[in-house]
Formats: sequence, C-alpha cells, structure tokens
Amino acid sequence: MVSSPDSHTTADPSFSERLVRVVVPIVVFAPVTVFLGYGGWILLTATAALVDYDPETETGEPLRERLLAWPERNRAVMRTNGRAELPVRP
Repeated sequence: MVSSPDSHTTADPSFSERLVRVVVPIVVFAPVTVFLGYGGWILLTATAALVDYDPETETGEPLRERLLAWPERNRAVMRTNGRAELPVRP
C-alpha cells in the first residue's frame, strides 16, 4: 500500500511528548501493579485478623499464604526461562 504525502493529516508528536507518553505509564503502572499484586494477600490477611474469615485452598492451606508465595513462584519460572511449569493458579 502506497501512501501519498496528503494522507498524513496529523503531525508526528514531538520528542518530549513521546517521552512523556512512555514515562507516565511506567511511573503510574509499576506501583499500581506491585500494589495490586500484593493487594490480595494484604486484603486477606486483614480480613482474617479483623473478621475471622480465612479462606482456604482445596488442600486446606490458607489462601493468603499461597498469595504471598505467588510472586516467588513466578520468579522461579522466569529464572528457568519458562522451562518450569507455570503456576497458573495461586
């Protein structure tokens, strides 16, 4: 497909605008991702302490402990370049 010079009606964004478009998502989404990743464990721990509700897995292990171990299980898979079994569920 050939484009003519008239087909571009908008100018390319400046370098500073492109830089802002890259930096803002990194600065915003990285902390949000970390908070949400550990948020399940924090929420279940608070619920277990305050309301006396502590959900368990099929094996009887507290779900909050499985969620706390979840990031390390994912890191172990990354260390093997994806050759280890991927923990699909916490």
